[in-house]
Amino acid sequence: MKTIKTQLGIFRKTLEKNTNKERAVNEKRYLKSPCKFFGVSVPFTDKMAKEFIKDNKDAEREYVFELAKRLWDSEFHEEKRLAIDILRQYPDHIDLNAMPVIEKMLEQSTGWDHIDEISIHLAGTVIEKDKKAYDYLKKWSRSDNFWMRRASLISQILLFRQGKGDHRLFFGFAEKMIEEKEFFIRKAIGWCIREISKPDPEKAFEFLQKIKGRASGLTLREGAKRLPDKMRKLILQEIILEK
Repeated sequence: MKTIKTQLGIFRKTLEKNTNKERAVNEKRYLKSPCKFFGVSVPFTDKMAKEFIKDNKDAEREYVFELAKRLWDSEFHEEKRLAIDILRQYPDHIDLNAMPVIEKMLEQSTGWDHIDEISIHLAGTVIEKDKKAYDYLKKWSRSDNFWMRRASLISQILLFRQGKGDHRLFFGFAEKMIEEKEFFIRKAIGWCIREISKPDPEKAFEFLQKIKGRASGLTLREGAKRLPDKMRKLILQEIILEK
C-alpha cells in the first residue's frame, strides 16, 4: 500500500490533469464556496474513489481516516469531496466511533453539497448500525449553525426511504424548526417528509396536516410532492403565497 503522502500526490496530479478552469469558476459561483476548485465533476471524483478501493480493499481504518483527513483539510473543494467519497467506500469503518470525525467535517462545511453527502451517506450509515448515534442528531438539532440543524434533519433520509428510522424524533426536530426562515431548513423538512411519504403516505399526510398552518409553502409543496393526488390537494389547497 502506498504511503499517505504518495497517494495524496497521485490524487492531486489526477485532479490537476483534468482541471477545467471555466467549470471551476462556475461551480465556485454556484456553490458560493470559499474553496478553490479544479472544475471536475462529481462522477469524476466518485470514479477516483472507486478506483482507489479496487487496489486498497483491505486498507486499515487508521489509514483510511488519515487519508480522508488530509484530503478534507485541503483548500480545494473536490479534494474535500474526495475525502467523503473515500470514506463512503469503507462502510465497515463507518461506525459510532467515526461520529466525532463526521461531526467535525459537518462543522467545517460551508455548503449544502458537502453537508448533504456527509449527513446522508456517513452519519446515515452510522445511524443504521447504532441507535446511540441519535444522540448526535439531538445535539445538532440545537446548534446555532443552521447547517448542523439541516444535518440533524436529513441524516435519516435513506432510512425514511425504506420505511425505517425514528420518525418521532424527526417530527420533533421539524416542529421546532418549522417557522425558521432559512431556505435550507424549510427545504430539508419538506424533503424528509417526501421520503417518509413514499413507504408511508398516511404518516406523512398526518404530519403535514398538523403543521399546515405554520409551515412555509416550500415545505408543504416539497413534502406533499409524492402523496396520492387526493392527499396532496388537501395539503396544498390553502397555499396562496409563500410564507
